[in-house]
Amino acid sequence: MNIKDYEVFFRNAAKLVFEALTEDGYAMFLQTDRKHHGWVDKGYWITDEGRALGFHTVWKKIALTRDVGKADLFRPTYSNMLCFTKKGKVGKVLPDVIIAGEKTYTHAFGVEAVILCVQYAKEQGIKKVIDPFSGSGTTLAVANDMGLDAVGVEIDKKYCEMSRKLKIQL
Repeated sequence: MNIKDYEVFFRNAAKLVFEALTEDGYAMFLQTDRKHHGWVDKGYWITDEGRALGFHTVWKKIALTRDVGKADLFRPTYSNMLCFTKKGKVGKVLPDVIIAGEKTYTHAFGVEAVILCVQYAKEQGIKKVIDPFSGSGTTLAVANDMGLDAVGVEIDKKYCEMSRKLKIQL
């Protein structure tokens, strides 16, 4: 898929997530931008779609995926952690910059960052986590281990199989 088609696909997926929420619900996105002839800023696309539907940013955090001073040709050395709501409360304050932690797969989000997000969701009274880009299943495994129901959607069959088998001990 070319980059413009990917943007349309990605924005539509984010919009569907926002539209599925109740007024006091929360949408959290753990998202890594890409480098492709400049930045592919998925965090911006998500924020843009949320604002168009009346959501405001509860928090935006940075999860470091590599040591400070390192570079990568294809990805930034950080990932975005974004949380949105229409009428939900802010809740506990999270650190602005964290170490993402161990990854369960090369391109997975770090376990420590996922734990912070799932803890935040649980403290807001959320009982179910839906991950529309579940990849290797880190978020699903953490949510399940913390006693939450978790549902994931992933287009790649290989990742679905990995996700089913993934166990994380907190």
